Amino acid sequence: MISILKLMKGVLYGNGEHHEKSKQTHIIIIIGAGLTGLLLAQELRKLNARLEAEGRSAPFTFSIHERDKSSLYRGGGFSLTIHWALQQLYDILPEELSARIFECVGNPDAIENGQMEPALKTTIPPGWKAARMSRVRFLQLLMTDLNIHYSHRLSQITFPTDDTVRAHFENGDQEAGDLLIGADGANSVVRRFVYGAENPKNTQLPICMLDCRSEYPLKELEACLRVDPYLFHAGDPVQDGYFIFAFLDMPPPGSKDGKAGVQLTISWPYEPGYLGQEAPSDPPTELPEQLAWLKRMAKHWANPVHDLIYGMPDDSIVRVIRVQEWTPNDANRRPTDGKITTVGDAADLMTSFRGENANHGVVDVTKLLALLAPSGNKPTDFKEVPVPVSTDDA
Repeated sequence: MISILKLMKGVLYGNGEHHEKSKQTHIIIIIGAGLTGLLLAQELRKLNARLEAEGRSAPFTFSIHERDKSSLYRGGGFSLTIHWALQQLYDILPEELSARIFECVGNPDAIENGQMEPALKTTIPPGWKAARMSRVRFLQLLMTDLNIHYSHRLSQITFPTDDTVRAHFENGDQEAGDLLIGADGANSVVRRFVYGAENPKNTQLPICMLDCRSEYPLKELEACLRVDPYLFHAGDPVQDGYFIFAFLDMPPPGSKDGKAGVQLTISWPYEPGYLGQEAPSDPPTELPEQLAWLKRMAKHWANPVHDLIYGMPDDSIVRVIRVQEWTPNDANRRPTDGKITTVGDAADLMTSFRGENANHGVVDVTKLLALLAPSGNKPTDFKEVPVPVSTDDA
């Protein structure tokens, strides 16, 4: 077990204060205040609160460091689905937050009406449940009662002693502790430190994608609601297109004239000859060209998606999505001796087509805490924590 008394004397925090911790306390540095980093913080907070309520010492203190000015600085994304990891999500969150998960769903009326299963039956486990949620509302829920250090862009990681890791930030702040956890997403700086300058580079796949957020009168979405109250997706076998539709926001209950916010994500192969074009088709970057391209793709599509695309409002938000993946290569991996690990997209970046990114992040966090405190309260030797912590290892 690490000698915490020696480690904690004179630990410098980002706010410049010095703290001393007892032998029973481990300091966790979380890099990244996205979904995975916030989930990890909430799970640690829940564990600490439970033990303190039982009259025992909290085993962990933690700090969260985000490179951006806010957790929603880059927009927060549109929506996500938690399905096979929904129970783990409940287990992670403090009770007061897990009770509010479904405040984040895109169509709360469907929840209240008991519609928890897809309208189109497929080969899914009995009792399957899912939550298609607004990413922004979900992130806001996860930020509850957390102190996040913003504008903390990681610049370097050092090891002042054999048992200590220190995070250095571009603004001059530093943070030292027992374990640094990279939850800093697809272009993880922590991963770059561990694997070297070349291996962390993501692989761009030959797929183009546009992600759209639009508002439509609710009456124009009745056909979509009949297909599924949350989301549906389909492929175009003729010209290799693909789309996913999801509800993001609904008008007030009982409203017949209000508008609903929806997400349409459309992708196509990056290859010569697509839609008769000699060169591969890069995603357009300006809204008029984006809308024109989507109409061209959807020309022979069936309703309701055909009419939605042809009637897409001029004030829609359309983003170009880079479809990437990353494969670890241990050839140049640095030894970290249990002082650094990664979770979520920083650990196992994958494409969105499986719809499981958020689910893997949830289970990564669950697996990590099981490694940190296998007895539910007593911290483990951090040297046993692997890099990365990944659901793929389970």
